[in-house]
Amino acid sequence: MAGRNNKIGLEYFELDCHMDSNIRLIQAEFGLKGFAVFVKLLQEIYGEHGYYCEWTQDRELLFASESGLNGGSLQLLRDIVSACIRRNIFSERLFKEYGILTSTGIQKQYLKATVKHEVVDLKKEYLLISVPENR
Repeated sequence: MAGRNNKIGLEYFELDCHMDSNIRLIQAEFGLKGFAVFVKLLQEIYGEHGYYCEWTQDRELLFASESGLNGGSLQLLRDIVSACIRRNIFSERLFKEYGILTSTGIQKQYLKATVKHEVVDLKKEYLLISVPENR
């Protein structure tokens, strides 16, 4: 009997009912589109690698197109992502060094969601939190 492949991303993630002030400020600055983009970004992050997503120009273009933000709204997407970085919702250092979107909270949530997994592959250079060696 063959073993199952380890799934990397998550099927679902927790979303707090009461957002912190930085996320509320994104909504105040950009309206519900800002909040919607933030949640869609979380889906990208948790769904693919689980604790980060690569944010390249091609990824940005596909994200905009698939989210109905293509055309003139591409700049809106860029502005929202920049504001999320400026407000420390995503790590500025890791975005600049590696072109990824992640945060301490996202990484903690991913480890919590995968606590029963035997193996969780993590890239040390992407980590903002300390992780036990057995993870």
